Amino acid sequence: MITIKFATIEDTNVIMNFINDNWKENHILARDKDFFLYEHQDNKRINYVISYDGDKINGVLGFIKYSEDNSDVATVIWKALKSDTNPMLGIELLEFLRSSSEYKVAFSPGINAKTIGIYNYLDIYTNYLSQFVIINDVIKNYKILKIKDTTYSKKLNFIENTKYSFKKIGQHQLDFNFNDSHYVPHKDKEYFVKRYYNHPIYKYTVFGVYYEESITSVIVTREVIVENSKILRIMDYLGNDNDIIYISKYLYQIVIDNDYEYIDFMCYGFNDDNLKEACFTKINLESNDLIVPNYFSPFSQENIKINFMADTKEIDKIRIFKADGDQDRPS
Repeated sequence: MITIKFATIEDTNVIMNFINDNWKENHILARDKDFFLYEHQDNKRINYVISYDGDKINGVLGFIKYSEDNSDVATVIWKALKSDTNPMLGIELLEFLRSSSEYKVAFSPGINAKTIGIYNYLDIYTNYLSQFVIINDVIKNYKILKIKDTTYSKKLNFIENTKYSFKKIGQHQLDFNFNDSHYVPHKDKEYFVKRYYNHPIYKYTVFGVYYEESITSVIVTREVIVENSKILRIMDYLGNDNDIIYISKYLYQIVIDNDYEYIDFMCYGFNDDNLKEACFTKINLESNDLIVPNYFSPFSQENIKINFMADTKEIDKIRIFKADGDQDRPS
C-alpha cells in the first residue's frame, strides 16, 4: 500500500538514510543532521514529500519555502525507487506538491536535462540561467577563468550617477520592502535573513543599493577560492534591475581591491540590456572561447548550463538566481 504525505520531524532519519542509500552516499543532507534541519525543518514538519510502501520509504521530493505563508517553493532532491508496480511514483510525488493548497509556485534551478521532457509533458515551463561576467583586466594570468582568445578585452565605461550609493549592510540595516510579490519566487524577509545572514556554513555579504537615502535593491555576493586564486559571485538580487547600471563600478572596485579574477552573475528574468550597460559580458555557454566556471566542489573549468523549471504561466514574473534552490549548497 503506497502512502504519499508531507514528512514530519519523526521522518528525519529515514529521509537522511534514503538520501545516503539512493541519492548520494555521504551527501551533506545524509550526514549532517543540523544542516538538514536548517534546510528543511518547518516547525514539526520536514519540507519533503515522501512515499511509503508499507513501512519502507520508496520516494522523496524535498523543497525549500521562500516565505512564511502561501509560499513559493524550490524543489531539490527528487528520487523515487524503480518499481514495476508503480512506475509513475516520481511524478506522483511532484503532483502531490503541485496540488497542495499550502504552496504557490514550485520551481527548481539545476534540473537534469533528461527530465525536461517530463516537465514539458506536465505543461511546466523550462529554460536556463544566463551567465554574465566582468573580468579583472589588471590580472594577467588567470587560474579560474579561461580565455581562449588572449586578445579578449572590453573597455569598461561605467555610468556615473551621484544619487546612487552602495554599501555593505548588516541585518539590522536591512530596511528593504520585501512585500513586493511581483516576482516568482517571492522572498520574504524571514527567508532572506535565514538564507544569507544565518547560513551555518557559507559566508555571504549583503550590499544595499541606495537611491539618495532610500534602499532600492539588495545584492548578495559570495567569495569563492580555488587554491591561490579567487572570484566574486553575485548570488541573489532583490529590487530594481536598473540599479545595476549605476553601482557596477562599485562592484568592479571590490574586484580590483581584492584581486578577484572576475565577478559573475547567473540569472533568469533580469534585464540583459541593463547588464550590458553595466559593463557585464554575456557568456556563450556553448562556446569555449571564454570559460567562467560554475562548479567548484570539485572544481571544473568549464561552462555549465543551469536548466530550471517553473510551474507558472506568468513567465514574465520569473526571476531566478544562482543561490536559489540548492544550487549554492555544500555537498
